[in-house]
Amino acid sequence: MSMSGRILQQSGYPGVIAAMEKNLIEFIMYCSCIPGAQAYQSSDHIAAITGIPQPSLNVVMGVKMDEQTIMTRIKEIMIPFQARQVPMLWWLFPDTQPANLGYYLKRSGLQYNGTEPGMMIELSRLPTTLPTIDGFSIEEVEDATALNEWIQVSSIAFGGAAGNIDPEYIKFEQCLGWGKDLPDRRFLGRLHGKAVATSSMFLGAGVAGLFSVGTLPEARGQGIGSAISVAPLSVARTLGYNIGVLQASPMGYSIYARIGFQECCSIQTYLWAPR
Repeated sequence: MSMSGRILQQSGYPGVIAAMEKNLIEFIMYCSCIPGAQAYQSSDHIAAITGIPQPSLNVVMGVKMDEQTIMTRIKEIMIPFQARQVPMLWWLFPDTQPANLGYYLKRSGLQYNGTEPGMMIELSRLPTTLPTIDGFSIEEVEDATALNEWIQVSSIAFGGAAGNIDPEYIKFEQCLGWGKDLPDRRFLGRLHGKAVATSSMFLGAGVAGLFSVGTLPEARGQGIGSAISVAPLSVARTLGYNIGVLQASPMGYSIYARIGFQECCSIQTYLWAPR
C-alpha cells in the first residue's frame, strides 16, 4: 500500500514530479528504520543517515532554504554526516530552493555528482507483452534464500565484486525484510535457473517508484532489463496504481524509454565523501 495514502490519479508533470521526490523521500525514510540510522524532518530540509557507506543511502532532500543564512545551514546540516564519516548526497529536484543551491554546496566543499533524468509512465500504457526470452523467469523475493541471491546479483550488476560485498549492506537489506504487505518489494530474474537480474518497487506518495534495476554483464542484451522493469510495475498496476516513476542512469535510460517512460524533469546530486 502507499505509505502516504491516496494514489495519484493525474499524470500532469508538476504533480508527478512532486510525487517522485516524495516517493524517494519516503523510501529513504523507510530505509532508515534499520538499527543505528538517523532520520529527521526540519522546516527547511529532510535528512537521513543509514550509516551504510553508499551515498544514496545517506541523503539530504526536500530543501527549502533561505539564501540569507544558507551557508550556515549547510554547515549545520553536514555535521552528523561528517561525524559518522559516511559518503552522502544532496538531491536537488526542480522545486528545490534556492534554485542555485548547487553553487552554495560547491562553496561548502561538496562536488557536483551529475544530473539524472526523472522519468514517468502511465501504468495503463505498460507493454502487455514482451519478446520471449528462452529460459527466463521472474519471481518476487519471499524468503531469505532469494533475498541473498538478490543482494549478490544487485551488487555485482552495479559494479561490485563477487564475494566482496559489504557485510553492513547485507545486514541492511536483510533488515528491510520482504513480503507482499510491505511498501518495498523486490524481484529476481532467473535465466535457466541462475539468478541474473534484479529490480525493486517502492509504493509511496501515491506512485510506484522503480529502483535497483540491474542485470549481470553476461546476461545483458537479451531484453532482460525490460522484463525485470515491467514486472514490478505490472504488480503496481494490479494494485490500482496509475503512475510509475524512476531516476534513470545512463545505462538504463534507453531501456526505460523503450517500455514507455517519458522524461519529465532533471535531478542533480552533490556528493560529500570522507577523505
